[in-house]
Amino acid sequence: MNIIKGKARWAKVFEADTRYVPEGEYSIQVVLPEEEAVEVCEQLEKMAEAKLAEVVKENPKLTNVLSTRQPFEMDTDEAGTPTGDLVFKSKMKARVKSRDGRVYEQKPMVVDAKKTPMDGNTLIGNGSTVKIAVEPIPYMMQATKTVGVTLRLKAVQVIDIVEYGNNAVSIFEEEDGFVTTAVQKDDALDVFGGAADAEGDF
Repeated sequence: MNIIKGKARWAKVFEADTRYVPEGEYSIQVVLPEEEAVEVCEQLEKMAEAKLAEVVKENPKLTNVLSTRQPFEMDTDEAGTPTGDLVFKSKMKARVKSRDGRVYEQKPMVVDAKKTPMDGNTLIGNGSTVKIAVEPIPYMMQATKTVGVTLRLKAVQVIDIVEYGNNAVSIFEEEDGFVTTAVQKDDALDVFGGAADAEGDF
């Protein structure tokens, strides 16, 4: 198990996303400076190299056709210029079929800084400081002749949250005047049909 700490991006850890994966998928990206990721990068690269050697040993004909892919990539700004950070991508399928044909559901554990479980009422926005617990899984994809390592998401700890949905409100200052009746967050989301274009969980 690996622990990676950084800034959250596109967190979908409370409700599985089914837009592209019918069985549902939880995911989160973590961004951190490249110099802080040296150790974990070296470990993942060694795992990919070991998997590549294993596949080539079993089928030497693949020696010159295989490519490798890592579960991290260079972060870039809007102009495409590298920022000096790395982006780690992790995922977990919401429904999994075992070898004996049984289907079971799973979801990542999400806790706060004191390890208290979070229920999803507070959504994790981009820029939140988090730790993710991931299981690196080597793989060989026959269709694309690609060998790599994927990060299977297990748990998320939120150290410092940037709550999704509050960014726009923060540009205003309080004024004397009209005051509305407060509503619960879940009720507000139901009115608008959920947060479709979220930077965080939805």
